[in-house]
Amino acid sequence: MGGDETGRTTPTARQSLERIAGLIEKMQSIMVTSDRKISMDLVSKGRRHSAEISYSLMDPEIGFIFSILIEMQREINALLGKR
Repeated sequence: MGGDETGRTTPTARQSLERIAGLIEKMQSIMVTSDRKISMDLVSKGRRHSAEISYSLMDPEIGFIFSILIEMQREINALLGKR
């Protein structure tokens, strides 16, 4: 058995997030280098709040995007000198 097999018929939030990340990573294979680097950073941001997404029972795709938005806002706040 593989590490992802949990005996569930419905994927966990983490499995769904990894599926989304995997699709994006497949897309990265045909991107120009500068776009690939940005995409890799966004995927990393999308994964950062996986525990919170799982806990909230939020749709993983919405959670992935929301996680990216949180991390982008954190960077904007840092550039503006906000906490």
